[in-house]
Amino acid sequence: MGFLFVWGWVDFNMENHKGFIVLVDISGYTNFVSKHNINSSENKKLDFGQAHAEHIISDLLEKVINELDEVLTINKLQGDAALFYGISRNNNYLSDKILEKLQTSFEVFSQRLEELKFVESCKCGTCADIGNLKLKSFVHYGDFLIKEINQFKEIAGQDVILAHRLMKNSISVSEYMLFTKSFTELKDINSLGSIEERVEKYDDMGNVDCTVYYPDDKLYDIELASKKSWFGEKIAMMKYFINSKSKKDIEQKYNLISK
Repeated sequence: MGFLFVWGWVDFNMENHKGFIVLVDISGYTNFVSKHNINSSENKKLDFGQAHAEHIISDLLEKVINELDEVLTINKLQGDAALFYGISRNNNYLSDKILEKLQTSFEVFSQRLEELKFVESCKCGTCADIGNLKLKSFVHYGDFLIKEINQFKEIAGQDVILAHRLMKNSISVSEYMLFTKSFTELKDINSLGSIEERVEKYDDMGNVDCTVYYPDDKLYDIELASKKSWFGEKIAMMKYFINSKSKKDIEQKYNLISK
């Protein structure tokens, strides 16, 4: 299917699917940046900090995406979050793999944070706050539409909207995995450990039954970063930021935008 617009012909295809919708979200820096407005007397330092935040967030997101990309298809980046989907004829197998990869992605995230401790030697506020970064995930099973426009795919539909709504919830902690009932009906997650049954309420979606798992980073096999001298940390920090990394780099790597 295609449409002719004033700027040219656009190929447009749509397919209905039932499958898994997964969002991973890094929290921490957004709150910091929002606390500092453009009227700050330290505008230069703020710009510096925002550039470092973009680099670090992109680095961490890439590590998580690399882990999940083995079983899911990344669809798009949305701020500090990434949207994935998965389709399989064997939902039992794929739900097992999604759960397994989500657990390892949290471990990979924690390991990378440990490795990046040297950036705390930077004077900008965002680098000093790197320890506040946390990972959250949202997992739903439902219907969605795959829209393909000029070789770029995007998922849409009511269940995709629901997955995004769940990112705004009443959970007070910053690190967790949230699963909707439609997912836990396919996959029993009680073996994870610390879980909680919850009901999230939305004006436009009604009550949504969820199960939340709270990971314990003490159970992760994290290799502690080697101790560096003050000078060593400064050198490592400067080398790390010398080649800036952005979310656009990730989008190009995964063919989410045209190169």
